Amino acid sequence: MDSRSSRTPERETHLTYPTHPTHPTYPTHLTYPTYATHPTHPTYSTYSQSWSNALALSLSTGEPSVRDFLRGGTVEGLGSNNWVVDGTLTASGKPMLANDPHLGARLPSTWYLVHVSGGDLDIIGATLPGAPAVALGRNRFIAWGATNVAADVEDLYREHLDAAGTHVEFRGAQEPVTVIPETIIVKGAEPVRVDVRVTRHGPLISDAINANSAELKTGPKPAPLDPLAFRWTALDAVDGTMSSFLKMNEARNWSEFTMALRDFVTPSQNFVYADVDGHIGYYAPGRIPIRASGDGSLPAEGWSGASEWTGWIPFDELPHLYDPPEHVIVTANHRPAPPGYPHLLGLEWPEPYRAQRIIDLLRGRTGLTPDDFARIQADTLSLHAKTLLPLLLAHAHAESAPDRQAIDILRQWNADATAGSAGAAIFGAWFQHLAPTLVGDDLGPLVAERYQERFSFVTRFAVRTLASNDSAWCDDVRTAKRETCDDAVTGALHKGVADLTGRLGGDMTRWRWDAVHRAIFPHQGLDAVAALRPLLSRSVPNGGDWSTVNVAAVAAERPYEQHSVPGYREIIDLSPANNSRFLDAVGESGHFLSKHYDDFLKDWRAVQCRAMRMERKDIERGALGHLRLTP
Repeated sequence: MDSRSSRTPERETHLTYPTHPTHPTYPTHLTYPTYATHPTHPTYSTYSQSWSNALALSLSTGEPSVRDFLRGGTVEGLGSNNWVVDGTLTASGKPMLANDPHLGARLPSTWYLVHVSGGDLDIIGATLPGAPAVALGRNRFIAWGATNVAADVEDLYREHLDAAGTHVEFRGAQEPVTVIPETIIVKGAEPVRVDVRVTRHGPLISDAINANSAELKTGPKPAPLDPLAFRWTALDAVDGTMSSFLKMNEARNWSEFTMALRDFVTPSQNFVYADVDGHIGYYAPGRIPIRASGDGSLPAEGWSGASEWTGWIPFDELPHLYDPPEHVIVTANHRPAPPGYPHLLGLEWPEPYRAQRIIDLLRGRTGLTPDDFARIQADTLSLHAKTLLPLLLAHAHAESAPDRQAIDILRQWNADATAGSAGAAIFGAWFQHLAPTLVGDDLGPLVAERYQERFSFVTRFAVRTLASNDSAWCDDVRTAKRETCDDAVTGALHKGVADLTGRLGGDMTRWRWDAVHRAIFPHQGLDAVAALRPLLSRSVPNGGDWSTVNVAAVAAERPYEQHSVPGYREIIDLSPANNSRFLDAVGESGHFLSKHYDDFLKDWRAVQCRAMRMERKDIERGALGHLRLTP
């Protein structure tokens, strides 16, 4: 057997392949929120299942948002930053907290800024429209922010159904399958009825996948999947998450805040905390399952009962921290606990570049102000480029004049992915073409496309391959020539330079990153109508990349476009001066004729925020109008 084919992953939808060359181990150079250093990620074996290729094909050809949801979200720009420092590090002597959640860009905005004041309640921050609580923000006593833990709270179970499909086997007995009828109204056609079959482990997603596969109009149709049930904490009947947020809004101290978090179910979050009394803290609440066996990385036998969820990680044993001696806590979707932690939290985290950069910018600092925090939120230094670019340059042997000029620009570049940087544009294009050049022949177009947007995996794999000069991966098996890693890297550079030349022209001195890299805010529902897109959707040129604190990941399917953004930013000052600030990415109105539809967008791009006014005199001084609702 060829050594390359034996290393080709069977299934891109697997959570992680830490021992596989294309999925190297988690890095060892960063801090955890709760610990000072962290060793390597534990290892798990790869696998091959007959249904895996069918699953990958079905999900890869479906609606992107549904596909990414079912596969756990593969765009690494979907993350967040938060950090908190106590008063020993601030100019005011009181804690400060910052947060910027990263979600898909859209119009109207995901977030809505609110200030709710009544009786003992006085709270300000960001809410999700329609939700009765402030998700991120502060009240008169405490402040908080959140990032995603990336906890593994989803499992797949292979089921044994009877011939009629009405009963499922469990521990030798037959249990009835619950059928939930759903009627889908179709414009211009008859309504469609869908019977959702549900076992004790959850809905049979194989029914939907098989139905979609059967409707494929082009390409080979995958073989039908065996019955596959989806277990997820968010599908449980009891969910106290909203109650948790309501209690959080009223909390006045760490004890009340953590008591509120006990009701939190999903999605598990890294909450950072600060209060006016000078305390800071961190907690990662949520229902994270304890499995009878296995780690959830493989579909389990639903019929045997050997891999059932036996309970949740006890709240007191979830990662947490209170008033640490370092006086600072940082989370940015990196791994929240070391291997010595006694419970399985998850298997996959992005490369911790954002967390590392925030730590670097805070290290050794005192007298911090909200303006200092704002500069951190705006930072575009790419640790990704600092890691990978030296290896790329060592392997590149440019032969054409444009390629040599590109190399010269990159050798002078400081790895800061600013909007006006030609180096950032060239590096971004080079990286865009690197994964297809290295593994496109091995993985094939379907899996290679999905792999390309796993920026951490691609980076770890590229560093490992190029550092070891592993020519087996660098060779293109589709050609008679035996390519080297120098050939592959040089070829990717040439494609990237040609790509940018076609977009920006031949004068590299005029190239800018933001000339090709734009943050796209599509209108939900009407962006697909070409005539309405200019009226309803928005886009702005932008800097940054997937690894920068001011995160700006590109979309693999639309090169150079940024589809996920820091949709809300907050910087909270717990001193009496309350020099706090916040901003939504686009605007507060959902009506495109309103001047407030997109009036935040310019400030968002410049990473400038608006004041968090809580005093009545300040509110009245800045009021644009009043709307009074009477019963």
